[in-house]
Amino acid sequence: MDRGRSVIDSRTALRELKRRGSSRPERIAVFVYFGSGEQYLYQIRDWLAPLSALAERLPVAIIARDPRVALALTEMTALPVMLARWLADIDGLMNTYLPDVVLYVNQNVSNFDVLAYARPQHVFLSHGESDKVYMVSNQAKAYDVTFVAGQAAVDRYRAALHDFDTDSKLRVIGRPQLHIPESPPPDLPPTDRARTVVYAPTTEGSAPPMEYGSLASHGVDMVQALLADGNYRIIFRPHPQAGRRQNSHASAVRKIADLLTGAAGGHYVDSTPRFGWQREVADALVCDISAVAVDWLTTGKPLVVTRPVQPLAPILSGGMLAALPLLSVERSTAIVEALERAGSTEELDQLRSWAHYYFADGDVGTFVDAVIELAGITGPEEMEA
Repeated sequence: MDRGRSVIDSRTALRELKRRGSSRPERIAVFVYFGSGEQYLYQIRDWLAPLSALAERLPVAIIARDPRVALALTEMTALPVMLARWLADIDGLMNTYLPDVVLYVNQNVSNFDVLAYARPQHVFLSHGESDKVYMVSNQAKAYDVTFVAGQAAVDRYRAALHDFDTDSKLRVIGRPQLHIPESPPPDLPPTDRARTVVYAPTTEGSAPPMEYGSLASHGVDMVQALLADGNYRIIFRPHPQAGRRQNSHASAVRKIADLLTGAAGGHYVDSTPRFGWQREVADALVCDISAVAVDWLTTGKPLVVTRPVQPLAPILSGGMLAALPLLSVERSTAIVEALERAGSTEELDQLRSWAHYYFADGDVGTFVDAVIELAGITGPEEMEA
């Protein structure tokens, strides 16, 4: 699987953007800044539906720095996409449109090119809710406001950061993506297996403190054990970045895909754009410490989370990870037993209580209203001005 790798170079993308042309809107109230490369498009993809809903109330546009990213985004959304390759381009856009709000979906270092402008409200959205150490980055202090999903995030920031005013810096909005319906892909095969389990490992990470991924440690053994049991249809969904940094992870992706492709039972290697339909189709989830694990809480279905083998990857205290029996690499072949334990009444009741802790009430409309409030727009007359 070649997940997210470009088939064109920057010059070709730039020529195609120029050929297509685009009319620039007269007014933009909200910029969404995305300074990363195309391999990170998954980080903004999850926000496109909420952003489209916001665009029904306020003029919204995306700023991209890479021509390949800009071209890809024009095919993913109807929102205006503006290419700003150089600092002069950023300056031109910021001073021409004078946006009220700028939204950020990740912590790319180039965010600071836009954070330099004092006029707008700068809002960090992140691209998921998880207990990774990434979620308590000190970079949060650079933004005017950070949108978070629930009380767990508030407590996480409060415990981790010095001199960080959670009351003024954080805005709890829930997780709007969980309220966007999504149908299964048409090529998902039927199955005669009693249960469907999703295995959704995270990336191997960019450095040891972010190495939460289980592909090279647990992955193959768990999939073989599930296949041997015979009661499970497996949906395998590796992270879009899996295998880019470590060959062992890329090898595990190929081996698991080969195992599933060659086995009967309606197994599926999933490369669909979003994690959403899987929550409806599957009976259980096996994953790593990631946003996928936290999003799954709202299903009320069994969850097994792996324990990272990298000792430098921190397991934050105070959240569900401190209570869940994380699956060690030594127990990889006991995955069926772990799933059965995760389906007990006691375990499921605990997951439901965690769901309330991690996610506040709120939907896409809550997100839209929060941005409009920050923009300082009070009525339809101002929106149309």
